[in-house]
Amino acid sequence: MKIAVIGTGNVGVAFAADLSIKGHEVTLLKTSSYKSDAFDRLIKNGNRVFLKEKSAYTETAIKEVSKDLSKVADAEVIFCTIQSNFYEGLVERIHHYLHKDQIVVCVCSYASSFYFEKCCRELPMLVEATGPYLEGRVELDDKPDEVVFRVGCRLERCPFATFPSRNQKEKIGKLHNLCNCFKHEYSVLESALLNPNMVLHTVGSIMSLSRIEYSNGNFCMYREAYTRNNKATFGIMLKLDEEKKEVLNTLHQRPIDIFKAGGFMGEDKLESFYRYSESSDRAISPTSVYSRYITEDVSEGLVLMESIANHIGLELPVTSSLITLASVALGIDFRKTGRTIQKLGIENEIDMLHEFR
Repeated sequence: MKIAVIGTGNVGVAFAADLSIKGHEVTLLKTSSYKSDAFDRLIKNGNRVFLKEKSAYTETAIKEVSKDLSKVADAEVIFCTIQSNFYEGLVERIHHYLHKDQIVVCVCSYASSFYFEKCCRELPMLVEATGPYLEGRVELDDKPDEVVFRVGCRLERCPFATFPSRNQKEKIGKLHNLCNCFKHEYSVLESALLNPNMVLHTVGSIMSLSRIEYSNGNFCMYREAYTRNNKATFGIMLKLDEEKKEVLNTLHQRPIDIFKAGGFMGEDKLESFYRYSESSDRAISPTSVYSRYITEDVSEGLVLMESIANHIGLELPVTSSLITLASVALGIDFRKTGRTIQKLGIENEIDMLHEFR
């Protein structure tokens, strides 16, 4: 298939490498003007990239690496992997290239698919999905002058939901062929709020702000905030997850916990999570208090969840406290700049879910 992957960060490079290895024609597209060492190396090396999984390397070449967003017009499937803060601007730049025969997958986007629904003249099949990679990283110092994506962990079940579409059954089959971890049994709201980053990243980073600053970024969130000795931080994380489940339950959605959402399964889910957190293979991250762990996952995730709660009359004390702490610490009013149901234009959809019996 002809695939476009928008975004050259960790998830974008991972999708581009994975799908290229499977034999698809992939175009990887950079959207920002910021310098990207990974993008520059890909261009220099003829689009060569390595996927590293369990110490084994697989080399492949991405068909095309470009900044020309008009190339999405030729794609059968488009994976959008940019930070959710920038989706509204992206939709304005590409909506006129899209058509009804395409599939657009918004990965870990906190309901950004609604921006496409508002703008597209010919609506492609829109998909809201969580990503299949847990804590994978582009590593530029693994092989000299090469781009390596290290797979941290693959999720076996990734929630995804679709908007009604022409030839929907056929298109869903295409997605399953591309990524068999996608499970089409969720609503758009479930897929948005079940993003594990909203719970894990926010608590782990906000409760570690002084450590991140003191270490000058030499900080590993999972090993330093979420091991079995971190009972205080862990308790806050579990309470935030309870608030998320309360919102979902009140809207008659499935209140899936963070362990299932994050792929921490097995007979003892808690032990599975601890083993993952305590592994020496965990990445150094976040390296700044201004990382996406706060600027995206608070702004686009927690603020969205709080706006839903406000609309349906719920109080979320932990969620609201985390937003306030992050706003004061970073000097950014996330309630003002962040995502709300009013900005997405989905008040009626929330009302319908709330009133459903």
